[in-house]
Amino acid sequence: MKKLQLLLLLTCFACTAALSQISQIKIVSFQVKNILPAKIDDWISVPAALILTAQKAPTVQLKEPKLVIQIKSNGAVICGNNVATANPMSPFDVKTFTTNELTGMMSNCTVLKEGSYQLCIQFYNQDRIAISNEVCKEFKVESAKAEDYAPPTLITPENGKTYTEAEIKRPLSFRWTPLVPKPRDPVTYRLKVWQLMQGQNGTAAMKSNQPIATKDVENITQAVITNIYTGPCKPPYLCEFIWSVQALNKEGKPVGRNNGTSEPWSFSVKENNPTNPPQAMMAGANAEFKIDSAVCLPKQNGLFKYHIWGHYKNMVSSSNSILINDALNFTGYPANPNPGPGTNLRNNIRMKSGTYNGALTMNDILEASSGTISNITPLPASGFTPASLAPNSTHNFQFDYTTATNLPVQFTYYGLVDDALKFNANRNARNEIDSLKYPKCPCSACDEVTINIGMQGNITNNGNGGLNFTALVASAPKKVKRIRAELVYFDMKPENENCITCNKNDSYFGNFINAATTNSNFTSVIPQPHSAQLDALGDINISAGVPINFTVSIPPMVSCCNAEVNFCIRYVITYEDCTVCNKLVCYNYKITGCQK
Repeated sequence: MKKLQLLLLLTCFACTAALSQISQIKIVSFQVKNILPAKIDDWISVPAALILTAQKAPTVQLKEPKLVIQIKSNGAVICGNNVATANPMSPFDVKTFTTNELTGMMSNCTVLKEGSYQLCIQFYNQDRIAISNEVCKEFKVESAKAEDYAPPTLITPENGKTYTEAEIKRPLSFRWTPLVPKPRDPVTYRLKVWQLMQGQNGTAAMKSNQPIATKDVENITQAVITNIYTGPCKPPYLCEFIWSVQALNKEGKPVGRNNGTSEPWSFSVKENNPTNPPQAMMAGANAEFKIDSAVCLPKQNGLFKYHIWGHYKNMVSSSNSILINDALNFTGYPANPNPGPGTNLRNNIRMKSGTYNGALTMNDILEASSGTISNITPLPASGFTPASLAPNSTHNFQFDYTTATNLPVQFTYYGLVDDALKFNANRNARNEIDSLKYPKCPCSACDEVTINIGMQGNITNNGNGGLNFTALVASAPKKVKRIRAELVYFDMKPENENCITCNKNDSYFGNFINAATTNSNFTSVIPQPHSAQLDALGDINISAGVPINFTVSIPPMVSCCNAEVNFCIRYVITYEDCTVCNKLVCYNYKITGCQK
């Protein structure tokens, strides 16, 4: 019986000792974002992805504790360190570990597959004995949604352009539009040119033939290629070419729709053939006007805005030049009966009106009310716009178009045939029309508002475990339904580890104690310790600013100790149209103890 009592007593002592060791460090709080990127290195770019706060028991003397951090799935360890590989750290009383510190301990963790995981932590002493409970948090890895990029659109050489032998022997310039929206990482644009063979169309040539020219450029949308044409085109080769541009990322993988590839365009060479002189062309002129491409610009005063490239061509079949410069005056032109608003009344390019009465002067055009044209380059009346276009020549230009409606729109380019009738009322005009195909624009809701976070006064220590300050939250031009403040980061560094008193209440570690406003249009509530919410009584204009009085808790300190506090608040604003935008603001405060 005595032996049994002794055995029970020893067992009790062992249990007590184990429980005592487990309680040497308390995991005060451990936060893990619900969804994290697959690459572990990308976690540091996620605000407050991981935050761990630990506190040592007051009577414990720690010597080089170790933190074991592991990623698990269905109870099995996927990666992380262990009690044998964990590096010892300096003793502490209270310590907050950042995402950067925690991911640095998982050097063998690189990329996770899509799925559900647990991130588990536990402290051990130098004898590899657990001195804290193990705490695990669930999180998910989801595949990143690919950005929808519009592929490049070719600009020049324009589709179907015909070069003379002299022109094609010069360096040939290729231009195209960039990916839209602009990617964050560098983009390589790969230009390829193929030559067609007898019996082939462009598609067949691209599939079967080797490119005669390939050129890569990074983050620029033009390239020059020389020696595309080296002599007469002999069978089976034709004097016809096709080209395209593909966008690639830094790994060489396509970026954007259509495998990152533009629609192909063609050009050709008209070879000199003295034995077969060209046939005489009919009198007059034929013209072509095309909208080559368009890209989205940031919204302007709530209006949609686009930058557009186009060209106007006097066709090879013409026998007369076409006058296109607005600076030329022609006696006897009737006045424009409806010049439209604005000062640019004689530009070459205008939106097409539903009415045309034949009374327009050269390059004048009725302007529709659905939008505005601006920034025409080159200016129609400048020296950069040629006075006239000879047959088989092209004038390239670009302009901005602003509209509130995105309704279908046509543009007209006005030209006048340079013939004997140009001064007469029955002159020959070549006024060509083309429609705009609107590009797909990225969401820009938060580009349409401004968010400004100011301060009324300074941050103060209330001496009762809190930092007081007043933030002035202003936004325009939209009205606001809700303001939410999220305390996403908190760090306090005392000058000495003995400056922090023993405290097990995690409400002292970077939480909102108070969040209130004197603005009667809002009611405030703190639904969670790290979140404060102000709901508007309707849709409220806050362009003048809403003062919010905050109190953020801090751990109690030994008197006459100094410390530095850093914390960040994300201000999230819900607008009248239910769009949500945010701004992150970080603060710093130095706690000064007694004079030393």
